[in-house]
Amino acid sequence: MGNIKYVRISPTTISGTLFACKTLSASLESPNVIIRQFNSLTSAQRTAILNECSKREAILKSKVESGNEDMYLTCMMVDLNIVAAKYNINPATVCMCIKPPCKANQRILVK
Repeated sequence: MGNIKYVRISPTTISGTLFACKTLSASLESPNVIIRQFNSLTSAQRTAILNECSKREAILKSKVESGNEDMYLTCMMVDLNIVAAKYNINPATVCMCIKPPCKANQRILVK
């Protein structure tokens, strides 16, 4: 196992990311748990989650009528929950893997 790399992120910066992820996924989990779950994922797992979400989004875009944002957001929340169940993590953690605040081989250190 290689060296674990950490990236320092201010509480202000990470709170914006967590707010967006929690809102999109309709998660009620605490930020500490979401960050802990994100840090526990390997680089390969994060990449697999991103790829799976990308495939699901492509299918979703082809199925949902343009202009129907409510249906799109609802289906997106369902997709986040499906991927989260597969990896036994919170949907907000899946959302963080889509737009991570660090590189795939790094972990978050809030300071």
